[in-house]
Amino acid sequence: MTILAQCLNLLPMVENTNKHHEFAQRLNAQMSKNGLFVKDLSQACGVTYEMARRYTLGTAKPRDEKLIKIAEWLNVSPSWLDYGHEEVQKSNTEMPPIIQMEGAEDASEFSNLTEDEKRLLRTFRQYPSAESKNMLLVFEMRLNELKEHYREYFKSIGGKP
Repeated sequence: MTILAQCLNLLPMVENTNKHHEFAQRLNAQMSKNGLFVKDLSQACGVTYEMARRYTLGTAKPRDEKLIKIAEWLNVSPSWLDYGHEEVQKSNTEMPPIIQMEGAEDASEFSNLTEDEKRLLRTFRQYPSAESKNMLLVFEMRLNELKEHYREYFKSIGGKP
């Protein structure tokens, strides 16, 4: 009876370890389609057999570098493998369109972007939409942190920001 009670306590832990189930489904489907096995996955991405098996079970998910390598090996996009949808491929040499905002002065703000700003926009546009929204929130939060930091800094030295 005690052993049964202990096993029942472990059941929720076991169920929660499969948190990458959807990733594993896509991985397994593509591997099956290509006639590939866990051993092949292990060799292709340079991980142990056990780690590759965990990827296929959904108990682990590769980090970005490995995910990209697996996606290339399976001939699918990393965003599809990770999130389940295709990203729109854009050329890295493509110039982002000027963002039109209310008022001519606002549009001119985007007409003279630096190379770093263009690079940032190109990179941002390669993210899947859910991730790009998260990245935007992170940028805005960081900007607010910096503004507050400098506000406090200038107060401490008796100057104006």
